[in-house]
Amino acid sequence: MPFGQEINTAYRSILPIFELSNRGHEVQQVDWRRPVARNVVRRCDLLHIHRWCEQEIVRLAQVAKASGAAVVWDDDDDSLRPPEGVARARQQRGRSLAIRLAARRRLLALADLVTTTNATLADAFRAEGARTIQVIDNYVMDGTLAPRRPHDGIRVGWYGLDEHALDLRHIPLEPALEDLLETHPDVRVTTINVRLPGIRHERYEHLQPMRPEQLMQHIASWDIGIAPLSPKLRINHLRSRIKIKELAAAGTPWLASPIGPYAGLGEREGGRLVPDDRWFEALDALVRDDRARRKLAARAQSWGISQLLSRNLEHWERAFRYAVGQARKAA
Repeated sequence: MPFGQEINTAYRSILPIFELSNRGHEVQQVDWRRPVARNVVRRCDLLHIHRWCEQEIVRLAQVAKASGAAVVWDDDDDSLRPPEGVARARQQRGRSLAIRLAARRRLLALADLVTTTNATLADAFRAEGARTIQVIDNYVMDGTLAPRRPHDGIRVGWYGLDEHALDLRHIPLEPALEDLLETHPDVRVTTINVRLPGIRHERYEHLQPMRPEQLMQHIASWDIGIAPLSPKLRINHLRSRIKIKELAAAGTPWLASPIGPYAGLGEREGGRLVPDDRWFEALDALVRDDRARRKLAARAQSWGISQLLSRNLEHWERAFRYAVGQARKAA
């Protein structure tokens, strides 16, 4: 599973469900494209749907409800409304947006419970007809943590989807990193997936998408991780905290924009919040202060470990038990 769109499914569906099966719950994956899907759904206590908004999914949900099963619909993104400037191919997949939006509204109305990652998304889904919503954040994948990797110099890293390049239109990050490289000859800058086209420095490297365990190995070699988000982009107010959690769990001090999922975080979680026009100053200060980096690294790792999925699975288990209880009351 490369770093990219598919990883959201892992955070929200694959890994939580897999961990629940390890706790004794019976789990069966349903391929909604196959005729046998309806027979499977009729025998279940709960149908969990991550992100899908298709007419056949609506019909499956109706079959589940008619059989007395609970329906839980989940999304950690407003996936039918892509970020400004991102191609619509991401969410259209050959079907009209209007049809898929209508299917989503029907699923939100049918669901005994809707789960998502933050209050802003919850309000958006509530406005579309969701009756009951619970916020469950994304958590760090167990088994992907890697030991810290010693190295010379100071490494600054950023990873993200291609769409994060849109943040560069609003945040002067490239000039800040360019100045950082010129000021400190022992600093290296790495980005994974997202590219910094304005930087031509020999100590800047861009790496291709990679699997989560490889990604976490790279994060464990960084001395500072960054998470810039422009407040001018709607999608940035809908994101989860998973990037900061992964940096923290790897023991990497972080710097992040003070908006959306990162608002309210700080030194207690192993990092600092940075205004759009202060990236060089924030990076420069942390590069120069070894003691501050060590202190933040210790706090980051302590908090990050508490954000492992295995330590937070009860949020999913309680949500599913609630949904099953509601469905049985209705039946």
